[in-house]
Amino acid sequence: MTDTQQGQETEFYAGVAAEFLQHYGRGPRFVAVTGVPNADAARVADAFAAALRDAGQETERVTVNEGTTADAFREDVVAPFRSRDGVLVVDGAGLLSPEFRGFWNFSLWVEHDPERSPDWSFVTTGQKDPLGAPREVASVLLDDTDPERPRRLWADSC
Repeated sequence: MTDTQQGQETEFYAGVAAEFLQHYGRGPRFVAVTGVPNADAARVADAFAAALRDAGQETERVTVNEGTTADAFREDVVAPFRSRDGVLVVDGAGLLSPEFRGFWNFSLWVEHDPERSPDWSFVTTGQKDPLGAPREVASVLLDDTDPERPRRLWADSC
């Protein structure tokens, strides 16, 4: 990875972290990172957590294993973290499902589509979102097809 590529990746996640911190600056804060099966949500979560640390935030990283129930997650991860003034960044499949959705202050949905046009959106393509609600409720949509140059996606009609 060149310094320029590393700089682009760092700058991207610093911008997303600044957006998050503008709205959630204190207390226990919870961020989900999930996405399509081919996406590297763990890599994105690590990069986002690093950007939060660079911004002076106490940050912890957790991966939720497939099959973990919302009740187990609440008891084992959320409850112990609630007394902290920091950010818990969690990656895993299904984190924006109805069972988990209420835990998060902020979420990143990671796409991975090497064939996607840079001008893509559901509006420009006229397509309906086949994944529906998980993608619709995410705070940020991003494409990690080129991990050193992540890019934000806009799927709304604004």
